[in-house]
Amino acid sequence: MRKTWLFPAIFLLVFSTACSQKEITSQNTESNKVPVSVAEVIEQNISNTIELVGMAVPETQVPLLTTSPLTVEKVHVKIGDIVKKGDLIVSLDPTAANEQVTQAQNAVSELENALSKMKEMQQAAESQASLTDIPKLQGELNQSLEKSQALLDGVETGAVTSLDLLQSTMEVMLKQAQLSTAASQAQQMPSFNTVEIEAQLNQARQGLKQAEQLAEAASITSPIDGIVSELNVVEDGIAAPNVPIGTIIRQDNISATFQVNSYQVSKLQAGQRVTISFEGLSDSYESAIETVSPTVNQQTNMFSVIIPVSNTEQFIKGGMRATAYVSVDNLDAQIVVPNDAILYEEATPYVYLIEDGKALRRDVTTGFRDGEMIQIIEGLIKGQKVAVDGKERLKDGTDISEKK
Repeated sequence: MRKTWLFPAIFLLVFSTACSQKEITSQNTESNKVPVSVAEVIEQNISNTIELVGMAVPETQVPLLTTSPLTVEKVHVKIGDIVKKGDLIVSLDPTAANEQVTQAQNAVSELENALSKMKEMQQAAESQASLTDIPKLQGELNQSLEKSQALLDGVETGAVTSLDLLQSTMEVMLKQAQLSTAASQAQQMPSFNTVEIEAQLNQARQGLKQAEQLAEAASITSPIDGIVSELNVVEDGIAAPNVPIGTIIRQDNISATFQVNSYQVSKLQAGQRVTISFEGLSDSYESAIETVSPTVNQQTNMFSVIIPVSNTEQFIKGGMRATAYVSVDNLDAQIVVPNDAILYEEATPYVYLIEDGKALRRDVTTGFRDGEMIQIIEGLIKGQKVAVDGKERLKDGTDISEKK
C-alpha cells in the first residue's frame, strides 16, 4: 500500500521543481533587459537655423537736452505718459538765461553805436579830401605836360610864341600844385579800421541769438508724439548740459538689435526672413533682416544686425530680450533622428540601432540640426529604430525592452 502513493508524490515533486526553475530563468532574463524608449528614423525637410539673442530697441528715441545748467522749476509729466508734439515736459528757471540775453543785447547795441560813429567820421574826412580827386588831377597834369611838349616842338618852327609857351608852363605848374595838395591831404586823413569792429559785432549778434535760444529752451517740450520713457531731473534740481533731461520714444516700430560673431555674420545678409520671439510674450513675429554691419565693433569684436518689427499693439517693450531664428540652408527629404539619440566617443557620433530586441552600436555621420532633429548623412536608413531615453546604459549587443 505504501508504494501505491509513493510514485504520485515523486512525480508531483519533480514537476513542481521543473516549473519553478523555468519561471526563475524567465524572470532573470526579463530583469537583465535594459528599458529604453525608441524613435523611428524618418525622412523630412530640414533647415540649418542660426539662433540670435539680442534686445528690443524703440526705433525712435529722442533725448531732451539743455545747453546750459539751469534750475528745474517744474516737471509736468511722469514716465509712461503719452505726449503730443509740443507738450510741455519740464520748465527750467529762465532767470540766468534772461540775464545772458540782456548782456548780449547791450553788447550788440554798444558795438553798433561804435561802428556807426566810426563810419560817420570816415565820411566827414573823405568829404574834405576825397581820394577820387587824385586820379583826375593826375590825368589833367599829364594832358598839360603833353600840351607843353607840343608847344616846345613848335617854337623851333616859329609857330608858337614865347607867351604861349609861358602860359603852358604856368598851367603845368598849377596842375602839379593841385595834385601835390590833394596827395598831402590824403596822407593826413585819419585811418578808420572798421573790419575788427564788424567782426566783434557779428560775434556779439551770434551770442545774442544763442542766449535767446537758451531763454526759449527754458520750456522743454516734446519734439514728437510719443511716450515718456526716461526722466533724469527733479524739481529744484539742476539740469546738466551733458545729461538728457529725459527721453521721448515712439514704439510703433521696434528695432531688434543683435550682436553676432564672425561665423554668424558670414551666413547673414539683408532681406533674409526671420522669426523673432520676445521674452514674456507668447506670440512670435515674422520679419526680415534690415541691416548687417559691414565692420566689426572694435570694443566688442562683434557685428551688429538690426531687424525691424511692427509693434502697433505696443506689446513689445524697449529692453525686452529678443531671440531670432534665421534659416540659412534648406534641404529636402533628409534622414533625421532626434538629437537625444546621438552619443559621442572622442567626438565621433554614434547611435544604438534597435533590432530583434537588441541594441547594436552604429557609427553615423551627422549634418545640420533643425530644432529637435538632426540630419544623418551616413549610417542609417529610413524606417530603422534607434534608442533615445536610456541609451547611456547600453552596450553593443545589450538586450533591451521598449518602453511603452
